[in-house]
Amino acid sequence: MEPKTRMLALVAVLALLSVACGPQAPGITSDEILVGTWTPLTGPASNLSTIAKGMDAYFAYVNEEEGGVHGRKLKLLIRDDGYDPARTPAVVEELVDGDRVFALLGGNGTANCLAVKDYIAIKLLPWINPGSGARVWTSPMNAYVFSTFPSYVTEGRILSKYVTEELEAEKYGIFYQDDSFGREGQEGVRLGLRRSEDKIALAVAYTVGNNDLAEVAQQFKDEEIDVIFVWTITEGAAALANAIGALEDYDPQIVATQVLADPVMFELAGENWDGTIVASSVPETNSDDPGVVKGRAIIEKYGKGIDFGTYAMWGLARAEVLVEGLRRAGPDINRLRLILALEGIKDWTDNFLGTSISFDVENHQGLNSVYLSKAEGGRLVHLSDWLDP
Repeated sequence: MEPKTRMLALVAVLALLSVACGPQAPGITSDEILVGTWTPLTGPASNLSTIAKGMDAYFAYVNEEEGGVHGRKLKLLIRDDGYDPARTPAVVEELVDGDRVFALLGGNGTANCLAVKDYIAIKLLPWINPGSGARVWTSPMNAYVFSTFPSYVTEGRILSKYVTEELEAEKYGIFYQDDSFGREGQEGVRLGLRRSEDKIALAVAYTVGNNDLAEVAQQFKDEEIDVIFVWTITEGAAALANAIGALEDYDPQIVATQVLADPVMFELAGENWDGTIVASSVPETNSDDPGVVKGRAIIEKYGKGIDFGTYAMWGLARAEVLVEGLRRAGPDINRLRLILALEGIKDWTDNFLGTSISFDVENHQGLNSVYLSKAEGGRLVHLSDWLDP
């Protein structure tokens, strides 16, 4: 570790020590641990709320079948920000200053998470698995943030590398959300294409809510784009796929971010989604993978009406990391002990993802690989093993 990095880490730990080792940490009682999250329960990305509901289902499972963690039941407070970054700060302040949660878990949207990043840092609050693949959560390393969400840049590099090596294409395009989420994905794709002589011939920005995309689809056709990388929420991706499906004599290969790996895409785009290559960081939810079998059973019993798919698995997997840290921290829990316990996780494979997760004092990015699936007949079919950039 570089001297400057070591000094920053020491300052952060000392600050945490002063907060966490005084009186009992907020959100902790003798029989409860209070955790907060936010999600779009309403608005254009409301299907992402399945992630938070998956987290809640895992907490219910741990409470009911394991008696909680060290005798304390887990309680998740879910707040709605409508996928609007302007609303997120008030929602998070309510969780932290009003409800006085012990830690934050998830939270959806890159722009939304960025809107509260500095506030959460000032509060020295553990934040487990921000719902975003932005690099800023763990690079440079933050003492209080842990992520198993592969970065969008890494994901973009992996997807573009696969496409250039495995597909025969002459012209590439990208349809990206016009915010930090889409821009980081575009950056990763462009970085991956630098390894070859291929370049992006057409890049089109998407504004959330603007789903009349007939002209955009025609642009891609007119430019004779063979492969379209798609980096938007489900609503925008489905609108583009449906607009392309309405064109004659045009059938480009769509290659999509892991955010679009949920079966909801088949509901929104139907057969127009077939053939899409999509990244993923959880096993296909129609498989017999052990983590999937366990996850399906938990959602069926504790999921409160949500469908079992990629978003539900994300919720289970993200909550599981926090619970594993709480278990390892022991019964005399505070925020510092949680952070130290998480940093002690090494080569942990007994998890929903079925792959190794590791943290340490210099690295809080526990996973930075994805694998690829292909949409066929309303389901995702395994296409590759875990891939690194």
